[in-house]
Amino acid sequence: MLARQVRLLQDISRSVTVIGIERGFPNLDVRAWPDEIPGRGPAGGIYTALLHARTEFNLILGCDLPFVDARFLRFLAQCALEEAADVTVPEARDFRIQPVCAVYRRRALAVVKASLTINLNKTQDLVHRLRPHVISWREIARAGFSPRILANMNTREEYEAAKRIVNSEF
Repeated sequence: MLARQVRLLQDISRSVTVIGIERGFPNLDVRAWPDEIPGRGPAGGIYTALLHARTEFNLILGCDLPFVDARFLRFLAQCALEEAADVTVPEARDFRIQPVCAVYRRRALAVVKASLTINLNKTQDLVHRLRPHVISWREIARAGFSPRILANMNTREEYEAAKRIVNSEF
């Protein structure tokens, strides 16, 4: 999944960095940064990404989203460019926001750091401390995206189901 996400991001971005590991992978031509504050999960990864960011707009993409595609990421980035929000985050079909498939502005760094300082590690809570722009599921559907575009994998069973879907489509 990591290699897939890196290739996907390289299709739409000049610079891709993997967060949360000490070193890069020989077969992936990307920079890697370990978490600045270990043990904080995705919120710590977002902090590390923004801390090392060279740009104001930064696309964060988790490795547990097997159906995200380049067209969706471009849509997400375009929405972020049109908004004054600190984070532009999509809402999945189940109406939960997806903070690890979002565009964060570098200016959000101070709020992210302050949140981690008070042990606020849940990304859902973190997003709401920022000035978010939530792209509703209805807007995503109107733009022509599949209901499963933001489906994620958190269990072995979900991974196996995603593999079956991908294999059946190719």
